Amino acid sequence: MRKRSGVEGKNMRQSVAGSAALGTWMALAGVATAGPDWTEVGDAGSTISTAQVPLGEGEIRSLAGRLGGRGQSEDFEDLYYIGIASPTTFRLELTSPDFDAQLFVFHITLSGGALGLLANDNEHEETTAPVILPISTDGTEVTLDLPGIYLVAVAGTGRMPVSTTGEIFTYETSTEISGADGPGGLNRHIGWTGQGQTGNYRVQMEGTIFPEIPAPASLGVLTMSGLLARRRRG
Repeated sequence: MRKRSGVEGKNMRQSVAGSAALGTWMALAGVATAGPDWTEVGDAGSTISTAQVPLGEGEIRSLAGRLGGRGQSEDFEDLYYIGIASPTTFRLELTSPDFDAQLFVFHITLSGGALGLLANDNEHEETTAPVILPISTDGTEVTLDLPGIYLVAVAGTGRMPVSTTGEIFTYETSTEISGADGPGGLNRHIGWTGQGQTGNYRVQMEGTIFPEIPAPASLGVLTMSGLLARRRRG
């Protein structure tokens, strides 16, 4: 189970949007693994404006990277854009991490914000590896049922996403797939709180494709239709 702590302010990085930034990005992308498996290039970032965009076409099967160890003073979370093509078969599984990990999914608003959707700490009591399916199990009745572009985040247990009103998710148990039921759940993600962890990870994915980002200047402000998953609360 995670430990709670006060909200920590993490410095917001500048957006990677812009033609010059995109040129640098594409040069660096040659370091990453080609094909349906993506390996983190540099630091994947911590917010929607700094999240990493995997480059490729068609199916994407995995995301691999590391928290910490890349010269960052607080590299406790990594965010990636992904495309979800088949919500009914969507699955994220963090396989054999060498730290106690969590997974988060955010959906992207038409105005370019990131709202919490789903989260998991442990698949079951005997593991520290998380799994996310398209339906919450905590009674919030959150369903990811629309294809589109989403954000996936990897962080250690104890490190939680926050909005202006507090933590976005609340775990009643460590094994639940949580909807965004925390005090900050109705507002945009702005940063992180809590003790972080470091280590290597690989996220295996199903029902996912490489994201189609419309233009360099739109990396931080996506205004595409069909990106909002329905959010139902009991």
